[in-house]
Amino acid sequence: MIKILGSSGDRNEQSFTTCIQVSAHTVIDAGNIMEGLREKAIEVDNIFLSHSHLDHVLDCAFLCESFLDKREKSLKIYALKETIASLKKHFFNWEIWPDFTEIKLRLSGKNVLEFVEVELDVPLHVDGVTLTPIKANHTVACCGYLIEKNGSGILFSGDTYLNDRLWEVLNNSPHIRAVIVDVSFPSNLEDIAKQSKHLTPQLLQRELKKLKRDDVEIYINHIKSNYQEQVKEELKNIGIPYGNILTGFEAIDYSVPKIIRDKRGTTYTQRVKMLNKIGTELSLSTDLISLLSLIVTEAKNLTNADGGTLYLLNEKKQELDFTVIQTDSLDIYLGGTNGKISWSSLPLYLEDKRPNKHMVAVTCVLEDRVINIPDVYEVENFNFTGTKKFDALNGYRSYSMLVIPMKNHEKQIIGVLQLINKTSQEKIVAFDSSDEEITLSLASQAAVSITNANLIRDLEKLLEGFLNSIIYALKHKSPYTANHIYKMVALSKMIAKAVNDDEVVYKDKKFSSNDFKQINFAALMHDIGKLSTPDFILDKSTKLHGLHDKIEVIRTRVRAMKKELELEFLKQNILEDEFNTRLKEVDFDFDLLVKSNAGSEFMSDEDAKKIYEISKKEPICSSESFYMITQEEAKCLMVKKGTITDKERDIVNNHAQISLDILNRLPFPKKYKNIPSIAGAHHEKLNGKGYPLGLKGDKISFEARILAIADVFEALTANDRPYKKANTLSTAMEILLKMAKNNELDSGLVKFFYDSGLYIKFAKKALKSEQIDEVVVDFSKL
Repeated sequence: MIKILGSSGDRNEQSFTTCIQVSAHTVIDAGNIMEGLREKAIEVDNIFLSHSHLDHVLDCAFLCESFLDKREKSLKIYALKETIASLKKHFFNWEIWPDFTEIKLRLSGKNVLEFVEVELDVPLHVDGVTLTPIKANHTVACCGYLIEKNGSGILFSGDTYLNDRLWEVLNNSPHIRAVIVDVSFPSNLEDIAKQSKHLTPQLLQRELKKLKRDDVEIYINHIKSNYQEQVKEELKNIGIPYGNILTGFEAIDYSVPKIIRDKRGTTYTQRVKMLNKIGTELSLSTDLISLLSLIVTEAKNLTNADGGTLYLLNEKKQELDFTVIQTDSLDIYLGGTNGKISWSSLPLYLEDKRPNKHMVAVTCVLEDRVINIPDVYEVENFNFTGTKKFDALNGYRSYSMLVIPMKNHEKQIIGVLQLINKTSQEKIVAFDSSDEEITLSLASQAAVSITNANLIRDLEKLLEGFLNSIIYALKHKSPYTANHIYKMVALSKMIAKAVNDDEVVYKDKKFSSNDFKQINFAALMHDIGKLSTPDFILDKSTKLHGLHDKIEVIRTRVRAMKKELELEFLKQNILEDEFNTRLKEVDFDFDLLVKSNAGSEFMSDEDAKKIYEISKKEPICSSESFYMITQEEAKCLMVKKGTITDKERDIVNNHAQISLDILNRLPFPKKYKNIPSIAGAHHEKLNGKGYPLGLKGDKISFEARILAIADVFEALTANDRPYKKANTLSTAMEILLKMAKNNELDSGLVKFFYDSGLYIKFAKKALKSEQIDEVVVDFSKL
């Protein structure tokens, strides 16, 4: 296996720069030989350098001078021709540091230092390991190394920017099981990463698409410490777990490959520093699932334990639930970021209500005490049947165990942290009192972090549940509006995810998990203002619809008019021909009114004029009540498009302002501060002709533009509205294209919506089959 002695992009009290021990006497890079190996540093005979930057060569100098009177062999530095030239000119030059190629060892008379030139792709067999330099893409001549032993390999990238050669080697070498990749900066500093020739998480995500294998473990090194948390969060979002981020003092097996945590001894002061660092990490992590895995991983690191289990207390069921299980040497990682665990929970009490004190984790809770067991096979008062069964199935042997109660800030036990098999000097030993003390402190910090994460999660669930409850209430007021919201939310999330995953058009546009939540909440709330819109306007199915459809009132008038005509005819006040003519005229006028009332077709000027004339016709008799329609009814029926008047449309449109007003009154946390502006701008247009604020251009956020497209497309294709006919897919896309050309919608997003096929994907889920026709609209000129 190889040992990671240093993996940081800079050096501080907690971390060291790049240094990998590949065999007893050979390392790659010299960022941490002296501290990493301590007294065993004298055994290093060979240093393979990736390049000449100081953080990779520093300990070459200290190693040379520290053992002048103890070494017999020359220290060999293997490097590219350009790297050797740089070291001779700028480092071992008697000005910065002595030229140790001119100094002799006292025991043998050999030169202290010897340079050996390496060539790209030419393997060297040293100390039982084969090392092959692989070209890297950095600011100076640089190479990574393919490290091979016993038919297995690990590829170290060196400091590198975009590098096709790296992935070519991996794709063509199935025996390489892992790659260690340089990711130094967060994605928002891509310009700096490009200048300094390092990767960011987004750049790595693009590079990984060149990898045609799914059996390669990806490990990360060289993160700059100032950006560690940001980079780790971004890496998690692209699928790289925290456990694959190298922190130094890990070992990686050649053949599995798996991480085995460092077995070196640490002083109490060093462990306190580690604890402080872990505490910072715990306080920054708000994602509960990742947090749970992090707690077990760091507890193992802190105590040099091989395995760890985290139980959470289920107070309602009075049980301890298995939450995270890790055993490094067996490469077992269950729970947390690795999915749920199916193992049965541990009951606190037996069926007869007696305490279940045969279980060590349960006893830890019931008696609120630390339990330290040197050898679980030698204990009689606890039942370790499950542990022994696990050992038998996995060829394992459990020895030492440390069980710690996890108590939150209110001193309430919320779970148990159980560690197993402490290792020291490659032997399994018992946990000592300092392990108990330091792990108790960690468990306390972890419990508070879990409580905080649970609180944040529960508050977010409450917020989302509250919003869904509002939509549920709105559903009873307007089923069509509620259905629109649900579909619009689904489409907004679909577009956002596609944008985030795209590596061509929107390669620089990435959303964090909080960004996705913000888009989701904004979409859920975008029509919240419609709670104030009167029912008879919100779902106005016909132009005359109010508390009831007034076309029925007009129908009653028409019947009365016909009765009046019949009376006039019977009284012989009008002749039969005139009677028949006037009956037909009444029917013709009424048919036009019924047709116009539906609002399903665009109102022509000719029909509008006829309706106006009908409202002016003299009544059949002297009674005013026998006018077929009133002036107000005529005004409603003469609406050109849809079913609502201009006055009613203003009332409907006002929902956007009311939505904005409601959302601005809510005290959103900082990470969701843009929800009001995103949700409130879904009716804004890039040309400034939208509402409620008339925002223009860059004043409309990218997220709001996503919501706008989702809102328009869902409304155009909705097939459950009583007041309009559903458009076909092609018609809806034609309208989207027109709106994009008129600078109402974001043309780039509209084109992406078409090119990505999102429109047809959504259509297959939400539209009726008869709506889905061929789309022949030309989006190429957008």
